[in-house]
Amino acid sequence: MSVDSPFVPVRRFDATSPLAAIVGGLNDWQPENLICYASMGRLLAEEQLAGRLRISPRAVMCSSEVLTPESRRRIRRAFGSEPFNVYAATEPAGIAAECERHRLHLFEDLVITEVVDERNRPLLAGEAGAKVLVTVLFSRTQPLIRYEMSDTISLSDSQCECGRTFGLVQEIDGRTEDVLLLTGTARATVSIHPNVFHRVLEPLPVKQWQLEQTSDRLTLRIVPGDTAVAPATIVADLQKVLLAAGARPPPIDVALVAAIVKSPLGKAPLIKAFRPNRSDDESSEGAARRPGHR
Repeated sequence: MSVDSPFVPVRRFDATSPLAAIVGGLNDWQPENLICYASMGRLLAEEQLAGRLRISPRAVMCSSEVLTPESRRRIRRAFGSEPFNVYAATEPAGIAAECERHRLHLFEDLVITEVVDERNRPLLAGEAGAKVLVTVLFSRTQPLIRYEMSDTISLSDSQCECGRTFGLVQEIDGRTEDVLLLTGTARATVSIHPNVFHRVLEPLPVKQWQLEQTSDRLTLRIVPGDTAVAPATIVADLQKVLLAAGARPPPIDVALVAAIVKSPLGKAPLIKAFRPNRSDDESSEGAARRPGHR
């Protein structure tokens, strides 16, 4: 949940540890700054609102997963301030971070970030790319030149009011692997963007949710909150939005669970799409990445 630093005291909590252990450790530590995965940030916000977590961080920073508007709202309500979103990945480390105006600035002095289409052609500001190519300028051990990341983002050509001149990320949609491929109402395959599900599932009064696609169905796992949810209503709402998106809804199962199983890195992705040609490691953390070529 944090990184080691020679300048400030840091305590790291493993995101795969039981939630009660993390909450207890944070209560003892009383951090001034909280750095966590976006999914963990939402979980900790729920614990704070329930009174089990009792900390007062000056800032909350969320990274490595999509920070949805609803998660932002809950974190803001729990900790009294707007969380800062950090766009990062294991290979290049930090790519961008929000300023005090909560606009996402690229670290242009550390990483060259290219938003491109499927053929590695650069896109204009505002256009969502099929992938991102990153060139790391500070790594002296392992060069990374136009390293391909399967993220879907778009850039902005505007200037931030904070005065910083580094370029801006307009939106982070997630990974292309999060897009579900379903049979369309006209029998052709249609792509369903994660935002289709976010609109239905994010407002639910639950602690966590995860939608997983298998070869013939969708399974929605829900960690209940204090308010009861109606699985039949959720299924009906999902079927409605899928039909509106041109897809033929597959069978949808809803399972109420005590916790969402995390990946080996401690992440809890909201969407897990089915890709029959991927290995287990790739499906848990995203498809393998490779250097981009012109």
